[in-house]
Amino acid sequence: MTKKLIVLALIIVLAASVFSLSACSSNQPLIVYLGDSIAEGIAGMSPISERERYAYYSVLGIRNNYIYKNRAVSGHQTKQMLDLIKQEDSDVRMMQTVLKTADIIHVSILGNDLLQNNLGELILDIANGNNVVIDDILSKATVNFSEIVDVLKGYNPDATLMFQTVYNPMFPEATLINEATRTSLAALDITEEQYRQLAADILARLNGIIHAYLQAHPGAFHIIDANAEFQRIFNENPERGRALIFGDFVHPSIEGHAVMADLIQAKLEDLDLAKAAPALRRYKDLKIEQLKDLYSDSLDVSAIKKQIRNAKSNEEVTQLYLAAIKGKTPVYA
Repeated sequence: MTKKLIVLALIIVLAASVFSLSACSSNQPLIVYLGDSIAEGIAGMSPISERERYAYYSVLGIRNNYIYKNRAVSGHQTKQMLDLIKQEDSDVRMMQTVLKTADIIHVSILGNDLLQNNLGELILDIANGNNVVIDDILSKATVNFSEIVDVLKGYNPDATLMFQTVYNPMFPEATLINEATRTSLAALDITEEQYRQLAADILARLNGIIHAYLQAHPGAFHIIDANAEFQRIFNENPERGRALIFGDFVHPSIEGHAVMADLIQAKLEDLDLAKAAPALRRYKDLKIEQLKDLYSDSLDVSAIKKQIRNAKSNEEVTQLYLAAIKGKTPVYA
């Protein structure tokens, strides 16, 4: 090998080493999502191909220039999630390594502990004064939740840990209560308008698991109170409150994901883990990109783009975007 070739090879190796070191010392935080289908973001998207630009896990990653990894699994209850995070690095998920190196861990769990045990039947049980089933569910979920926190803190005591409360998806027309259960509830003089409050009472006990743990262990994690925020919006505007839930009466809609993204964003900014101005700028870029990709044939994108650029908040960007695409059919591959 000539001297010139040797020198060139050394330069290439040195450049590669510098690049590798730079990549390893990146200031981009790693956020990892755990839990159920709400965190996984597989439902509520329309079109589903836009999951990476609608689901809150990716919206937050894009807004804040985070490295983000989603390890949530649709259908998981607390026991299944606990089993998952205990797994060693035996597959591409590299579960323990990802959790041990995360800067932020966000968890959406507990909802399936109720939903997979038939929420309608649980409401009927409680209306009949029978708390045996719900007490058993909550007891087991409490034990699992506590161990989930212990495992995550054991892996990574320095990570910022967040748990999201379960919102209320119940409305009079919700398919979560079947016709047979409706008939039984009516026989107890319980009207459809009372369903939401009955569900709220159950969810208060479920979300109480999160609040009780934090009260007993101050500073263990941060609560993202999706339940309170969804209810606040519903109280102010019932039509919009319903619109936060997808047509399956379980998962968040596009707007529901946007609301949760804003809720988590506010907490990240409070903790100085995110900066408001660049996050808003990137979110504007994301929505404008979507308009161009999906709706350029049916909208005056340039006019809406100007409005979005002038928006003062993430929520305003979302509302402008949703108003623009309402009733429009996206064009996508």
